[in-house]
Amino acid sequence: MKKLTAILLIAALLLSFSACGSSTGEKKPNSGATEDEANYPKRIKDNYVQNDNKTGKTYKFTLSTYTTEFNTMYSKLGGNYKYFLFTKWKKRLSEKQDNGKIYNYYYLAGKNVVLTATEDDETKQLVNVGCGITVKKFNSDKNIKSEVMTICGIMAACAGGYSSDDVNFFGNLFVDTISSQEHSFWYEGTIYIYDKQTSSDGKDTILFRVMPAASNIENDLDIKDYKDYWFETE
Repeated sequence: MKKLTAILLIAALLLSFSACGSSTGEKKPNSGATEDEANYPKRIKDNYVQNDNKTGKTYKFTLSTYTTEFNTMYSKLGGNYKYFLFTKWKKRLSEKQDNGKIYNYYYLAGKNVVLTATEDDETKQLVNVGCGITVKKFNSDKNIKSEVMTICGIMAACAGGYSSDDVNFFGNLFVDTISSQEHSFWYEGTIYIYDKQTSSDGKDTILFRVMPAASNIENDLDIKDYKDYWFETE
């Protein structure tokens, strides 16, 4: 019953913040070590700030800052930043929530993926960021699948304040959300989610999303900590 409640609450969060598996090859850190000894990625800067929204936190950065930092990391890893220029972002809609907050939903169409972002209209800080692709395209080519998971890793590392060295770790985290029962994990104050949706044109779409959250949310939603999952499946 508790797991069912968690699934329903996560679904509610997804609806509130709605916009528009091939492994990356990363090995588990220090395989065979205890959980306390394992060399997990550590945040190099704090990108989170408290907020009175449903998750209790937002990112500190704006859409412009996020795009700049994303492209810096993407380019460092060999990507073409011109795919994700700030000027390519488009607002899909603005929506007022039950709590009175207004959220702006943006998307940016790249070569194979669509980046998404939800903005708090009052503060202009981002509530969550995502990466979407149609199911058909995701399953059509292993190279595209690998590219998507790498972009997801960049998205998560950049948004969470980690380094480019941690991209593979987060890419694999998202791979694991596909096969996990609840399709979500908690890691260091952040919720990582895999979701399937049907777009307005009727296409089945995969959306990987990351959002910061207050510590009580992990317990309220009974979300599995990724560290626990990692050691259970080692």
